[in-house]
Amino acid sequence: MASPSKSSSGTGAKTPDPEAAARHEVTRMLKGPVAERFKSLIPPLAESPDPYKTIMDSVDLLDACFKLFRSRRDAFADLLQDSEGKLVEDDDKRLNCGRSVNEVIGMCVRTSMRNFAEAHFGDPISPAKSKTPVKAKQPQSGKSRFKLLNVALLAGLFHRNYGKDKPAPVGMTNSGRFYAAIKDALDFEWQVRFFPIYVQIPAHVFQKLGIGITRMDTEERLQRLAQLAANDISKAESVIKDPAMMQEMIDNNVLASATVGQLGEAGFSNIHGALGHLDAKKKWDIMANKETAMRLHEDKRITQQDIVALSEYLDRLNEFALDAIFDLRLNRDQMAMFLKTAEENLGPKLFMALFGPIQTIVPEDHDEQQKLRRYQNFTQNSLRGLVTAVKQLEDNLRKTGGETGIAECLGTVCRARRIDLEAEIKKLAPASLGA
Repeated sequence: MASPSKSSSGTGAKTPDPEAAARHEVTRMLKGPVAERFKSLIPPLAESPDPYKTIMDSVDLLDACFKLFRSRRDAFADLLQDSEGKLVEDDDKRLNCGRSVNEVIGMCVRTSMRNFAEAHFGDPISPAKSKTPVKAKQPQSGKSRFKLLNVALLAGLFHRNYGKDKPAPVGMTNSGRFYAAIKDALDFEWQVRFFPIYVQIPAHVFQKLGIGITRMDTEERLQRLAQLAANDISKAESVIKDPAMMQEMIDNNVLASATVGQLGEAGFSNIHGALGHLDAKKKWDIMANKETAMRLHEDKRITQQDIVALSEYLDRLNEFALDAIFDLRLNRDQMAMFLKTAEENLGPKLFMALFGPIQTIVPEDHDEQQKLRRYQNFTQNSLRGLVTAVKQLEDNLRKTGGETGIAECLGTVCRARRIDLEAEIKKLAPASLGA
């Protein structure tokens, strides 16, 4: 908080701090009306003498509250009003309390992370303000909440690839060091479910990568980050050379480091140059789609102009789909139209199953591993089958004097096969893919 200034009258009276007043009002609302509203809507809170503290101390309850708010926003209408008493539907617009919905959510996420860190590390964030020992959080027994990984395994990967933290400096607690490193990188409600993973990541990694970690919004991306070594990031830094561009990559998709380091200076310059027209997130998401990005560099058929033509899809296109496009010898005007036609006629979910990035994280469970292999074999064979059928249809039409284009042929094939493909995908998709 900024130091209060003296009034112009010289009496020494403090000028009200509007920021402090807003924080105080938000806290009052959260601890009072908002907590009571959740208490009335969530049965486990019914008997709690302090529902606000109960929620902030529980990852599961806070996550449940966020989900309830999104699904039952109408139940909070009287609390979502601006200074004129009008209902606020835009989450970035200021409420009467002086903060927006998104800002309040960020405050809740940081408060809960603070509590979770103290419980996990067993010491207070601010030791001088707390004389009561904090009870260390016991490891949760039973099945992991995460589909693809267990927290202990992930912790081991981070410690192996990034090293452990040194002992905290004198006067600083482990929870204090961790929270100071992560707090500015927390903003979104979906981050709450990753708290058990965040506390396993050394504080020095958060100090270096910041939102590069907390923008990893799936379990798979977090595990890919854990498998990424600090050396991969250093290698990317030596290739990029520009500190501002390096920070841009970290902030948007640090997983691109592995691709950049492997591309080398010439390869990176070639691909990055072709993506210069895109916004930063799209550009680095393409770079993070490693196998496809490497194919762009290694396949001599592919020019910078081809990369530009395909750029809208390259962040979500697997390398086999890329091969198919060039095997069909599509011209640049046909490339994006081909993919758009496939997406429209297959539907977004089936399109991603056949054309989208291939799952690289292998589940621990043996049966799940087998299911994933069968699923991936099926999707890749189905993609090849679609391409073969399109070629045959186009050849047959050409021989009979037809003038139907390749996109129309693809649309016909996709519509004919969609129902059977969807049924088989539903049957084969493993739990690790959220089926």
